[in-house]
Amino acid sequence: MMSWVQGIHHVTAAATSAQGDHDFHTGTLGLRLVKRTVNHETADQWHLFYGDDVGNAGSIMTNFIFEDVPLPAYRRGRGTITEVAYSAPPESMQFWRRRLGEAGALDASGEEDQKAPERFGDLVLRFRDRSGIPGEIVACDDSRAGSAGTEEVPREHSLRGLHSVTLLSRIPELTIGFFCELLRFQVAGVEGSRTRLRAPSGGPGSFVDVLDEPDAPWGRWGLGGIHHVAFTVPSRETMEQLARVLSGAGLILTDLRDRKWFHSMYLTEPGGINVEFSDLSPGWTIDEEPQSLGTTLCLPKQWEAQRAEIEARLPVLEF
Repeated sequence: MMSWVQGIHHVTAAATSAQGDHDFHTGTLGLRLVKRTVNHETADQWHLFYGDDVGNAGSIMTNFIFEDVPLPAYRRGRGTITEVAYSAPPESMQFWRRRLGEAGALDASGEEDQKAPERFGDLVLRFRDRSGIPGEIVACDDSRAGSAGTEEVPREHSLRGLHSVTLLSRIPELTIGFFCELLRFQVAGVEGSRTRLRAPSGGPGSFVDVLDEPDAPWGRWGLGGIHHVAFTVPSRETMEQLARVLSGAGLILTDLRDRKWFHSMYLTEPGGINVEFSDLSPGWTIDEEPQSLGTTLCLPKQWEAQRAEIEARLPVLEF
């Protein structure tokens, strides 16, 4: 059977400050700024992409920056993505505990003394970035090289990419059915109220955890919350085939949209989680050389004619 998706492409959240967001992800986490752009729908808002040295799919965290925008705060609950997790070498967990603690970002809830909680046999550190976006670092074997490292985050401790997302579904059995029956994920394990699903490709970056918390309140996306998770589809042609399969199952999808660096389509799965599908073409280097990724303001095609006005309106961001 054809594998529709190859794991996580990127995760997108809502941040409150461009400078704070940039400094945390490139400074504290040691990620590379892969693309500096604006919201496709609202050109006066930053949209920042972070990842490994070349922006491989499965390493990308993207944040919409709602600076001075009266958006309500994220509220954890059913129908929301509750965490995005990165993978790191097991021997690096003390490094990350110390670093996140010094940054005031470590979320110690659920931990006992100095030992991180285990999940499916892996240690997990919980943190929140400067906007309150919930994140995790999972200690696991991961063959990906990660980033080249920075002065403060040496290569041997660098994050290897995205490990998983956690979904608090409104109707868990429907969410699991969506992933397993339509996208061909497999159940990789069950631990308490958590069911781990794995994309057919397997390995870190292909995990989706689905929580069953029937007494949890209805969730609300907002500032400090994760808006959607995108999954990698190998080609535009495969994406069109997948759209026919999903539409035939009664799901409502957007049209196929040109995001300049890739193509995307969107839906809300039956458990209330926002999902995107993205291909890999033409890639980040369509408007920047590999060594220069993230150094210039790269605008979506529809905003290019208004570059001067957009640059004047964007909040100040120092690199």
